[in-house]
Amino acid sequence: MTRYIGLDVHKAYIRGYEFQPYSSEGKRERHFRFPNTPVGWSQFISGLDADVQIALEVTGSAFEIYDTLVPHAAQVVVSNPVAMRRLGSGRHTDREDAVRLAQMLALRTLPAVWVPPHPVREVRRLLEVRDRLGSYRRALINQARAVLRRHGILLPKGPNALGQVTKAMVSKLPQAEQAILVSVLAAAQALEEQEKALTASIAARVVDEPAVHLLMTIPGVGMLTAATIWAKLGDPHRFRSPKQVARYAGLDPSVEQSGERDRRGHISRNGDHLLRRMLVEAAWAVARHDSGPLGAFYRRKAKQLGAKRTLVALARKLLIVAWRMLCTGEIYRGVQQGTLRRKEVQLTKLLQQAPDWEEKLLNLLEEMGDNHARRRCRAEGVRGELHSKQLCPAAP
Repeated sequence: MTRYIGLDVHKAYIRGYEFQPYSSEGKRERHFRFPNTPVGWSQFISGLDADVQIALEVTGSAFEIYDTLVPHAAQVVVSNPVAMRRLGSGRHTDREDAVRLAQMLALRTLPAVWVPPHPVREVRRLLEVRDRLGSYRRALINQARAVLRRHGILLPKGPNALGQVTKAMVSKLPQAEQAILVSVLAAAQALEEQEKALTASIAARVVDEPAVHLLMTIPGVGMLTAATIWAKLGDPHRFRSPKQVARYAGLDPSVEQSGERDRRGHISRNGDHLLRRMLVEAAWAVARHDSGPLGAFYRRKAKQLGAKRTLVALARKLLIVAWRMLCTGEIYRGVQQGTLRRKEVQLTKLLQQAPDWEEKLLNLLEEMGDNHARRRCRAEGVRGELHSKQLCPAAP
């Protein structure tokens, strides 16, 4: 007899609901809860059998939970939380979420997501962390610009603008502002080094992936963009049409339709933001440097739509071209061999920069432990001095 179980996953515990729609007994449902620990999961798995189907929402550890449960259940489905909120009744509690997951799984109406294999999963997470570090670095650079702007030093746009700050400009700044600049710029520089290390680590994981080399034949698509497209799209055959691919990246037009009104607006931005941003950056490179069909498309459409709208259209076109290439296995027809060789050379150089992450992690943990021990010794020393002064106060 089939049992349907919905799991609402939290950091410390799991809220569950079991639903048996075809039970001959009177009791067809039960609520339960267990700790999110290895022991808790072992006890839960011990009660599973080949007739159990399980559903859970995407969380930080959802795919690892999927890997754990798949050998012990007939089916495990990971659902899309955004789509679940759209289909919900408005109530959001742990109990209601678990019930909704189990019942929608039984009705075959649960919006599921594709579970990527481990290599794709690793590249996705490396790309996302690299992107987050980049946003932190840009925020620090903007803070440095704000400090200079407070004192009338206006810098032009561009990544190398801070290099135009002269010694005379620095000498006019108060020491407090100089301290802020040193702190934020040093932190930004450290983040940039970590971005480079992560880029090398991504390169090491995709260097043997034929799909990434295939995508690099497209103008404007380097290793990082190719890795992002490959990791985010995953299995290209899961998309049935170009419209579905564009919707996945949030490059589809927003629609407002009611009665006789049918209005198409800006792109929806409902899809993966990192994939969309990388495609727009690739479109910029094509618009500036490509003399082939994609560059001609941009120049022709820019006269009708303007530069910004055409750039988004070109990003969508790049995505569709990449998707079709992944489906067919064909290289880009207008590939430029000289540009492709430069991309391959850059990829080879990145591989030489890949760090030994295990050694770096062990050294970092050891250093952090030493720092903690030194801080603790200093704190205990201060407390000891204060205690001795209280016991033996100085003579008046």
